[in-house]
Amino acid sequence: MRFSSALKLIGFITFLALSYIHMQVKIIDLAYQGKEKEKQLKKLIEKNGHVSYNILTLKSANHIGEKLLSESSKMHFVNPQDDILQISSESVDLHAHGTEETTLVKKANAFLNLLSLNGSGQRP
Repeated sequence: MRFSSALKLIGFITFLALSYIHMQVKIIDLAYQGKEKEKQLKKLIEKNGHVSYNILTLKSANHIGEKLLSESSKMHFVNPQDDILQISSESVDLHAHGTEETTLVKKANAFLNLLSLNGSGQRP
């Protein structure tokens, strides 16, 4: 019986040692996987930075100006003589016809007085 109990003890210690070695190998494997994921994350962050830079370059005023002013561009600046219509209207003088200003016109004038540039609130 002593031999069988010694054999059982040796088997149990061997099982514990193998379990411990297996856990240590798993820990090292997980560490390597973590390092690989960190490398991938750094690559993605760097790629994201490059893509962001390229997007900002495409949106920059310099790039848009080069695109707009190139010879092959279909875009052009507005020509004030050809593309903008000038509409003139006859001014209506309410006092000449003897009518009073309405309260709406008075309120609008009061609001415009607040926006005057001389800061006094009085009409210039």
